[in-house]
Amino acid sequence: MILDLVPENDPILSESIPSYNFGFGTASQQASELAKLLIENMYHHCGIGLSANQIGIPSRAFAMLVDNTPIVCFNPKILEESEEWIYNKEGCLSFPALVLKIKRPKAIAVTYQDQDDQTMLASFSDLSSRCFCHEMEHMDGYTFLDHVSDFQLKTARKKQHLTLRKIKRKEKRNG
Repeated sequence: MILDLVPENDPILSESIPSYNFGFGTASQQASELAKLLIENMYHHCGIGLSANQIGIPSRAFAMLVDNTPIVCFNPKILEESEEWIYNKEGCLSFPALVLKIKRPKAIAVTYQDQDDQTMLASFSDLSSRCFCHEMEHMDGYTFLDHVSDFQLKTARKKQHLTLRKIKRKEKRNG
């Protein structure tokens, strides 16, 4: 089932999402269904990561691509960050055409639960590290806007506006 992305001003994006409770029986089946739903919607919306709250589901889970393979992380935690941090451009499905330069750790060590409630330990670097951090922030009620100055955001918003206008004009011509 494809769900709409919540708009950037939706309050769910600024809420801290509580831990996912696997419980017994149907909760495990629900985790499996949520994992499938997240992956399906991530692909549909052309993302490399998607947090459950971005499609209106208040669950502490997200999907992301690691070496072109989807994984779903429930109750993720960052255990360690590398000393080296890197500035790079980032986008977000909830903020169409907005691109910001964000500082993130080059590498991280993490833990999370998979859809079967198994605890996983992993290390990510570069784009996977960036994506994990970005998606995890969604569940803590933060977005990538929280990392930039007002001036940087204003400049990026102007570019976003121009890009969206170009897209609309192109759609109008083709449509």
